Amino acid sequence: MKIDLSQFRQTFLQESAEHVESMESDLLALRSAPDDVEILNAIFRSAHSIKGGAGSFGLTQLVRFTHGLESLLDRLRSLEMPATAEVISLLLRAVDVLRAMLEGGEDAGMPEGAAQLAEQIDYLCSGESAAEKTGQTGPGKRVSSAAEPGNEGPAPAAELNFYQLDFRPHRDLFSSGTNPIMLLRNLATLGTVSVCQLHADDLPPLAELDPNQCYLSWTVELAASCREEELREVFEFVEHLAEVTVRRVDQPQPAEKGLALRQPSKPAPTLEVVAPPVSESAEPVERRKAEERRKAEERRAAAKKHAAVAESSSIRVATEKVDRLIDLVGELVIAQVMTAQMVQDFEPSCLPKLRDAVAAMERSTRELHERVMAVRMMPVGTLFQRYVRVVYDIAQSTGKQIRLEMDGEETEIDKSMLELLGDPLTHLIRNAADHGIESTEVRLAAGKPAEGLIHMRAFHRSGRIVIEIADDGAGIDTVRVRAKAVERGLIDAAADLNDDQIRMLIFAPGFSTRDAVSDLSGRGVGMDVVKRNVQQLSGSVAVSSELGSGSTVSIELPLTLAILEGLLVRVTDRTLVLPLLAVVEAVPCAGKIVRVAEQAEVIVIRGESIPVLRLFRFLGMMPDGFEPGAGRSADPVSDPVSGTGSAAEEAQPLVVVVETGRKKIGLVVDELLGQQQVVVKSLEKNLHKVEGLMGATILGDGRVAPIIDVAALAELNLFSVGQGGRKKSKHESSSLAMQPVLSAPKMRGSSAHELV
Repeated sequence: MKIDLSQFRQTFLQESAEHVESMESDLLALRSAPDDVEILNAIFRSAHSIKGGAGSFGLTQLVRFTHGLESLLDRLRSLEMPATAEVISLLLRAVDVLRAMLEGGEDAGMPEGAAQLAEQIDYLCSGESAAEKTGQTGPGKRVSSAAEPGNEGPAPAAELNFYQLDFRPHRDLFSSGTNPIMLLRNLATLGTVSVCQLHADDLPPLAELDPNQCYLSWTVELAASCREEELREVFEFVEHLAEVTVRRVDQPQPAEKGLALRQPSKPAPTLEVVAPPVSESAEPVERRKAEERRKAEERRAAAKKHAAVAESSSIRVATEKVDRLIDLVGELVIAQVMTAQMVQDFEPSCLPKLRDAVAAMERSTRELHERVMAVRMMPVGTLFQRYVRVVYDIAQSTGKQIRLEMDGEETEIDKSMLELLGDPLTHLIRNAADHGIESTEVRLAAGKPAEGLIHMRAFHRSGRIVIEIADDGAGIDTVRVRAKAVERGLIDAAADLNDDQIRMLIFAPGFSTRDAVSDLSGRGVGMDVVKRNVQQLSGSVAVSSELGSGSTVSIELPLTLAILEGLLVRVTDRTLVLPLLAVVEAVPCAGKIVRVAEQAEVIVIRGESIPVLRLFRFLGMMPDGFEPGAGRSADPVSDPVSGTGSAAEEAQPLVVVVETGRKKIGLVVDELLGQQQVVVKSLEKNLHKVEGLMGATILGDGRVAPIIDVAALAELNLFSVGQGGRKKSKHESSSLAMQPVLSAPKMRGSSAHELV
């Protein structure tokens, strides 16, 4: 029976990627505890697992590279050599090579610089000091090394041993999915094979042959510089399924390399090999090599893309969560059967029981929602860990001393949001390390510790998740930021901005305080990406800073974008949804709204002035009798402001106060309809992005209700009363321009439901 191992290949790649991440985090932890044997053993086990799995899938180059790395780690864990900073740096580069090889696959070839790195690892394994092999004798000093390009000095040769190995699998070897040919190939990577003799004495006639049984065995003679234990490690996963004997022998007589088939009763067959004719019009060698490199790059890019898609489309779930989901589904099925039976044999006396059954279904459905969302929740620590390496690399390239501390790593967030947070947090960490943390000399002159600190923290606040990145660096110089913004034309020189508004200019597209472009900064795209990606997640970003003491950037996000608790409100004849976690309170607005300078309105609640936005203006749903641009008397909702007029007597509008970050706004609605759990559906898939809306949901009666994005709404600056008096930013559209988008009965790709 032929076993297809390709079905397990993706699992191997995912597990190997986890091993690589574990090796990287352990190596970074090893810097502070270079003699910690437990950490060294963990790194060794990860490398050994990758090597074992790679051999099963025929990834020969990965096996060879990992074998050398494993030998070096073995010397480190046995304390034969110290884990110096140079050795740890070398091992981190080896981890990068492993990651690239896993992403590229078997056809991608060795990554650039991998061969030279493998030579340095071999030199370290042969017993030379780390300083000699990495070309370092001390700070700032270089010595010649055979690993350097252009140095043709001979490498020291290790002692060569000759082995004879007998591999006799049991008959049931194939039942475990083991391919003995793969094991022999892995063995060949450890040395030079002179003889590989196949024993077929036990092979039965074809009529009696069972394809599920292994009848063959092998004797291999090879020359290798490794120890006998390393040869046995090739077969350690099949020790219970085979007899493996290894013994050292004297140097054998030169033998023809290849496969020797021993069958005493029959003469060995011979095969004449005829070389194919060489074409006279063969392509130049350089052109063929270039074509091979191009194809290899294409395969590597395709494999990397496939691996990224596979990683984002899979998630590991604890078995107890799955068990609870199964229990809930069972309860839901029972309640559904009971309800269906009562409806079929309905009598007025059954109404109380029917209500109880429906209530049980509602409870089970709500808990099922919560449990399903819990399956998608992942701790942010899985994301935080990758930035330890980012900070380490920046510190190495800039010469700064930087320490990264993390809190709240167990805080959970939706997996889809966790993936989208990767780029924003990367830019924030790089900005803090490059712009925020000063050089060692500057910090010492300012009376600060030589080592800078970057602190990542995650916590829950008011039903939302907050991620803070703080540093104890130089802080934000608002005078310099303002000057750069004026220089780049982002603001007018006469603009009246407070310090908080000036700090937010760092998120403007193209803004940078660096005059020269480097690998880390200067292009003005990083912080713009942060704000744009966070807003796509219906979140908000804020920054606080004190010159000379450091800065803190706060990102506030909902826990999930799939299901939320909503407050249903009526505006004219339409229904809207407000995220319940953003709602602070609702108050009557009669006599409490004050118009400021004929341009905006505020409501004063307990001495606090809160800007007010009338949602019918934003959505373009004008009440009867309202004419855009008309005076105050033409606005029927303006009458309740003063408490006079018939509208105040018939219905009293409400102001729903919502909060986003540190900002509060009041939304004028006609009626509160109640609280409901809603499923968020994207507008961008069937329509297009609408500023101020995070999506829509389908109500119980089949109507579609837009869901207000409070954070985006607060950024649109739509609080002016008159259309003509409002100054629009380049990122916003007028409420009238939004009207055909939100009020059209049918749009491209929509169903018979109306959007509002």
